[in-house]
Amino acid sequence: MTGPTDTLTVIKAAAIFDAVKGDVQSNMAVIVEDGKIKQVLPQHQLSFPDGRQIETYEYPNSMIVPGLVDCHTHSNMPGNGLSVDEVDEDTDDIHLLEGVKSARIALESGVTTVRDNGGWHKVVFSLKEGIRRQIVPGPRIVASGRPITMTGGHCWMMGAEADGVEGVRTAVRQLVHEGADFIKVMASGGTTHGSMPERPSYTLEELTALTNEAHLRGKLVAAHAHSMQSIINCLDAGLDMIIHCTFIQPDGTIQYEPWLGERIAAAGVWVNPTLHVARSNVTHYQNQHEGQPSSREGDLALEALKIRAEERAEVCRQLGMAGARLIGGSDCGWGSYPFGQFHMELDAMADAGLSYKQALLAGTHQAAASLGIANIIGSIEQNKEADLVLINGDPTTNIKDLAQVEAVFKGGIKVR
Repeated sequence: MTGPTDTLTVIKAAAIFDAVKGDVQSNMAVIVEDGKIKQVLPQHQLSFPDGRQIETYEYPNSMIVPGLVDCHTHSNMPGNGLSVDEVDEDTDDIHLLEGVKSARIALESGVTTVRDNGGWHKVVFSLKEGIRRQIVPGPRIVASGRPITMTGGHCWMMGAEADGVEGVRTAVRQLVHEGADFIKVMASGGTTHGSMPERPSYTLEELTALTNEAHLRGKLVAAHAHSMQSIINCLDAGLDMIIHCTFIQPDGTIQYEPWLGERIAAAGVWVNPTLHVARSNVTHYQNQHEGQPSSREGDLALEALKIRAEERAEVCRQLGMAGARLIGGSDCGWGSYPFGQFHMELDAMADAGLSYKQALLAGTHQAAASLGIANIIGSIEQNKEADLVLINGDPTTNIKDLAQVEAVFKGGIKVR
């Protein structure tokens, strides 16, 4: 890592998004020293002490936004339509190489921090260390390592099957020992073959023991939870974040329950709805069958994908209306959702009822808060890491503008 220098970096732009106040300020500048934000001020107030070397970047048509924080990624997966069972056929070497590729794509798209929600064995820890050592480029990684799951449960092949109170406690201790930044638990089944998204995977006693063990060791707990009962169990166990939060009933249908939404909001638990991964399945199916003769079976399959995406968006809309704390996590790498398109998740959240400013906050300041690291990233403030993205446009008036990336700075270093 590079040490302190006598150089100040000055980044000027047409505007800056204040992720604390939630407003936009014009003709601003950010001064960076030793990778951290030294000062944020109007350009006409810039002045420098004699003898300092100044490196200036000017973006007269761009807005500075905080480096994006994607709270849900799977760096070991390609996002090309393969299932987790199919990706499991690859070796850990391939999983690591996939992660190297994904990390670069994410960083260059403006995502300077990701929370990896589960990979094979110790691969994600290796990727994180490689980025820290500057062997490969990539965003900061907040890693769970392997997700804890019941025997034969969702993502069992990643290597952290655990059953019973003592089993889940041991699994938490092992992951913390290996360097996990947080604990990911599969509270329900998912798309892994043989798992059941409509049913809980762990008892309340198991989830409570897991959560207590993680909190005892200073780690937050995030739970993959599709089924109604698994969501209830997560609340009862005191988990910190509910992922997907799909409200799947025992019969497999999705039905939002207002009383449960109100309870989620009252608990203040973070909710990561992962909406675009469902929309991407629709697009992937259409692309795969483009130019082929239509059939009743194909039409029904496509309609089912569209309905499921709409149902998940409606649950998110209802949760937002209830006052739940929603944050952006794409689930990219999974299914048909490739890296480099985090803006599509925030766009999906806006389509589900968030304002553009709320969606941008869900992918910056609030996302950082949900990870417990808002003191170092997520907003453009003095002494925070200089993670900055220059956008040609104004995502507070059109969230799709996040795709128009002019430049990316991570820790004050221009990486794109």
